[in-house]
Amino acid sequence: MENENFEQNFDVSKFEHLKNYDEMKSLFLDIEKIYYTFYKKEREEKLEESINKLIKLIDTHLQNSNQLSKEEISFLYFIKCLSLDKLPKYSKESEDSVNKSVSPKKFNLILNNIYINIAQIKSIYSR
Repeated sequence: MENENFEQNFDVSKFEHLKNYDEMKSLFLDIEKIYYTFYKKEREEKLEESINKLIKLIDTHLQNSNQLSKEEISFLYFIKCLSLDKLPKYSKESEDSVNKSVSPKKFNLILNNIYINIAQIKSIYSR
């Protein structure tokens, strides 16, 4: 599921300027794994470290956004938003990122991701 979230609605084969794409993908998948497998206290510590690494990598690319395609920029903001949403506290940066990345196709993916998270929470608490 995580891999589908990362690449769904993006033609990553056309990403010519994202030099660290594989590293970003690996960090994102690690974040998803930590989020869904660890308990709260341990998860928060591990998440913050991994998310900070990914955000630094994304921001490095965004500083040179004049060299990136619109699709690459949208993708970076989208992944930034999905990652920041895993933190326990509200993040204005996450909200800004989703606003910069959203197109109708991607908005459906975001809603789907929210729905999946709610369903997982419900299944945990209904046991």
